[in-house]
Amino acid sequence: MYLIIGATLPTDIRTSLLGLQSRFPDKSWRPEPFLFLPFCTLGEITERATLEDIDHALLSLSSRAPVPLTTGGFDVFQRKDRITLGIKIGAPEPDHLSVKIEVAMRRAGVQNPQPATPLIIPLADVTEVSPPHVNQWIQMHHPQTFSSWCVSEITLFRSWKNADMPLIVPEEDYPFSTAL
Repeated sequence: MYLIIGATLPTDIRTSLLGLQSRFPDKSWRPEPFLFLPFCTLGEITERATLEDIDHALLSLSSRAPVPLTTGGFDVFQRKDRITLGIKIGAPEPDHLSVKIEVAMRRAGVQNPQPATPLIIPLADVTEVSPPHVNQWIQMHHPQTFSSWCVSEITLFRSWKNADMPLIVPEEDYPFSTAL
């Protein structure tokens, strides 16, 4: 299984983002099939003992309060040969949570966990879109605002490729905040 740890988005933010995806100009804008905030990519994990250690480590994560998340506008990010349009997440608390998850995964025996930096909510693969078109779209939708929210649980996601599109499925939620 290819695993990613992240946060499921609140319904109102997810609905807003789905609306934005429906306004992409053409098929060269490839919408992300599942909208969520990735914190750490674990990669391919097949050993049952490691999966159990990951489960135990995620159950052990804790925080005194939910982690506040605020959006910082649209931006474009390049990882390897892929260019992604996404929404930046601001504040140091989510970055700290991402690092905390990475450390827990190393202790659980995951060989090379990759914390998400910068933290973004991926919206679309725009690798095949010209930069002027991406800039124009961002300028048109720049005033779009999203509410802030807090994360009090993280989700373990499973991913695999189906034809040309990755599928992402939530597997398990792990509450980590002791405050209600």
